Amino acid sequence: MRKVYKKNSLKKGFTLIELLVAMFIFAMVMGGMVAVSVAGFRSYQKSKAIKTVTEDVGFAINSITKDVRMGKIESADNVGNTLNPSLVVTLNHNQTKVCYSVSSASLNVCDGVCGSCKSIVDLAGTGMTFDTSTSGFRNQKSWPVASPTVRGWAEINLNIASPSMDTDSISVQTIVSLRDYGWENVTP
Repeated sequence: MRKVYKKNSLKKGFTLIELLVAMFIFAMVMGGMVAVSVAGFRSYQKSKAIKTVTEDVGFAINSITKDVRMGKIESADNVGNTLNPSLVVTLNHNQTKVCYSVSSASLNVCDGVCGSCKSIVDLAGTGMTFDTSTSGFRNQKSWPVASPTVRGWAEINLNIASPSMDTDSISVQTIVSLRDYGWENVTP
């Protein structure tokens, strides 16, 4: 006896429309996941760049502060509202002049007044720049010129703008008082 199989019309596969709807939903979910991953990666890159630049600026401020405290300012006084893009300091231990200068791309230190320069904060590749209108140095060698006991001060302003990152700018400002170590009268 031969069995005859009936075609069961209740057991059929997916239709083309059902497959297209499922693929569309899958594509939307995957697109959302990719967008979230890309946004997270960009956020990580931005925070890493900001952290690196902030650490570099902190190191630079500490270096400049040490040289100013242990040295003698040679730059002309500029107490008003103007900022000087450079600061010249004579170092105590070997009487060499060191020049710190701010450009839009970097903070440099130069041996001698304009000798060999190296960057101590380099903003290349970060999408950030020094705001040259608000970054720089203000100093006064001594407050009353006739008084040898008051040493003066130096103000360091470093403002970093990041227009490509849609974040607030990084602003570091400090004022350093000069100390009297009595070495200024020594002839080199």
